Amino acid sequence: MSKIVSDDIQDLAVEAGALVLENGGETYRAEETVVRVAKSLGAKNPYSFVTPTVILFSWKNAAGEHFMNMKRIRRRCTNLKKLALVNDLSRSIESHGKNETHESLRLKFDGIENASSYPTLILILAAAISSSFFAFMFGGTAKDAVAVFFTGFFLRLMLIFFERRIPNDFLLSVLSGIFIAIVVRIFAYFISDLNVGISMISALMIVVPGITLVTSIRDMIAGDLMAGSARLVEAIIIASGLSIGAAGGLLMAGLV
Repeated sequence: MSKIVSDDIQDLAVEAGALVLENGGETYRAEETVVRVAKSLGAKNPYSFVTPTVILFSWKNAAGEHFMNMKRIRRRCTNLKKLALVNDLSRSIESHGKNETHESLRLKFDGIENASSYPTLILILAAAISSSFFAFMFGGTAKDAVAVFFTGFFLRLMLIFFERRIPNDFLLSVLSGIFIAIVVRIFAYFISDLNVGISMISALMIVVPGITLVTSIRDMIAGDLMAGSARLVEAIIIASGLSIGAAGGLLMAGLV
């Protein structure tokens, strides 16, 4: 088992920050995690600069040699389970990092990276059920809730299929808007007195970038104006994509 050397410190610290960003954490939290892990493993004067898509990290070793590392973040999602795991691991490293080896820490990081999420069926059912409850929240009827249940079900199924094939959030948002408009219109043919407006809004709620918006506000409150602004723009772009897609879907369905 090998002891931790300079290359290991920067790799493990940046990996910890990347796990925070990739799973929906705030940029200031990613910066804190990078610095905490690096300092616990023996880095001197560690500094990190994080945006939603890049991690920059610099530090010195005991001999005064300067090191720098950068990692590009290309994919992001929301996985609170992984966020909790990486937070626990960073705290553990802070307490016992000097006794760890590179191999043992690498196994722990790999375990977090490969940690299982909820089963696909659970994710699909959660989307369907939450959509139907939004229908009641917006004043819809049981008919609207039934239509929205199946719209949310098929929407989540569609997103699971396309998420890895279309890595662009804007295009996915446009596709989601089109899909919702067309599916709701199809249900309107078979369900009399279906409130198309409420049904569409209820289905759209499960893809509205609410977490991204809240994260941007939290970054701004923490003083990270650049990262907060970037996430705010991202939320606006996703919301615009949903609006464009919904309008396009209505045009295609002949409602406008």
